[in-house]
Amino acid sequence: MILGIDFGASNTGAVLLDGKRLVKKASTAKTMRSKMEIELFLKKNKFNSFNISGIAITGGKSAFFKQKIFGIKPLHVDEIQAIGRGASFLAGAKRCLAVSTGTGTCVVLFEKGKSKHVIGSGLGGGTILGLSKLLVRETRISELIGLARRGNLRNVDLSVGDIVGGGIGIVNSKATGSNFAKMKNFGKADLAAGVQNMVAEAVAVLAISASRGCKCGEIVFVGRAACFPLVRERLLLAAKLFGAKFVFPKDFAFGTAVGAALSKNSFK
Repeated sequence: MILGIDFGASNTGAVLLDGKRLVKKASTAKTMRSKMEIELFLKKNKFNSFNISGIAITGGKSAFFKQKIFGIKPLHVDEIQAIGRGASFLAGAKRCLAVSTGTGTCVVLFEKGKSKHVIGSGLGGGTILGLSKLLVRETRISELIGLARRGNLRNVDLSVGDIVGGGIGIVNSKATGSNFAKMKNFGKADLAAGVQNMVAEAVAVLAISASRGCKCGEIVFVGRAACFPLVRERLLLAAKLFGAKFVFPKDFAFGTAVGAALSKNSFK
């Protein structure tokens, strides 16, 4: 069995693959830098009870990790390749545009078994946590999800209708005209919703623009930022508005770790 680990800037995710079957997964909202930390995390989630024959690691923080894990020297897998391969596998798509929504956002074109970095943005899960800490004094994901669920975007964002009195071009009157430009009778829940909505809409436009440029209509999301229900809801709304197809396959949050474990080099 192959253990794949994604050392992100905000989270660490791990998966265990038996061939091409995902048999175990776990994540933590913590960046890990030491052998002791990662082994404690893996033992806590009982990965060590399986017969691990190889370990593949990826992610922004993996470059700093040089130690053995459970006595096995890990293979370092290029993150761009892991993103594309993981998205393709989870979605069952031979060619796709993979959008990794992690701390920031990375867009990758996967075709002919290889990944090509297309574009990216500093907006992502890290933005949600940072701005939420500043605006609502909260960084616990469960609390931010609850706040956003109760929030009203009409109290923070100007709609297109607010600005021009109706729809314009290809967007309807209810579409966002300007994020955080209204700010009327707002509360913490509205601010939390506004932050998540802003990130989702920016990522959606980035993904759709990249999709059109690459002439690839299959847009597959991986990464944990899209696990925020409001983020996913607003992504799908934007996709519908612009006639795009967004796919959130099962286990999409672990896409990059899956891609690392699937790397053909990790099976040698």
